[in-house]
Amino acid sequence: MEKLLYVFWRGTENAAALRERFRGELAPRLRALGAERLQLNIADFDDLAGTLVNFSLRSTQPPPDGIVSFWLTSAYRRAPIEALLAPACSRLAGYAVAESTILPNLKHPPAPGERTYGFSQVTLLQLPPRLSYEAWRRVWFEEHTPVGIETQANFLYRHNVVVLPLSADAPPFRGIVEECFPPEAMRDSQAFYAAVGDEPRHQRHLARMMESCAKFIDFDRIDVIATSEYRLAPAWEPAL
Repeated sequence: MEKLLYVFWRGTENAAALRERFRGELAPRLRALGAERLQLNIADFDDLAGTLVNFSLRSTQPPPDGIVSFWLTSAYRRAPIEALLAPACSRLAGYAVAESTILPNLKHPPAPGERTYGFSQVTLLQLPPRLSYEAWRRVWFEEHTPVGIETQANFLYRHNVVVLPLSADAPPFRGIVEECFPPEAMRDSQAFYAAVGDEPRHQRHLARMMESCAKFIDFDRIDVIATSEYRLAPAWEPAL
């Protein structure tokens, strides 16, 4: 089995309409074509006023509107699925990825077809020119990962390392991160950094996180998207 992940741009269709089309029409057809563990992350928030500065980090223009991911016996068999997805979006960029679930969602397990609690922050990472791929991945996995867990209120934390671009015009993303947070973390930095009511702790966590990010991220080469997560197939989450 391979995990395939498609970054998408929705075009003129509004987010709510596309979301419902995925849930009602496209999901069963995609599953019938062999897509397992089907998941949609879509930027469907009407109002992002007052949200954290994270969500102003957009280097890709126009910015993507979300991701759809699934597992397939082989990327070789993806053509019928791409043919179904393509008319639903103005643009698709596909990637074969290696998934690493650092922190599984055991606190708020979603029901199939229903919105996951809180929100999902999707981060699209590029390789900084100042680092080799080996050094970049080492810092990301070995140095930054524990910081991401220890300083934030995320209840899901998943790395997707790009193995192979599947689209000729795919942006040069090398890593795609999925994190789920409680709803209040979208606008409250203390809630995001697991420091509600404790400003000194908040500042320590914020400083530690920013220092760690700067080691392997160029902030003009990153996209951060606030999305709603929908599991469109029976939920599957590994145990710790």
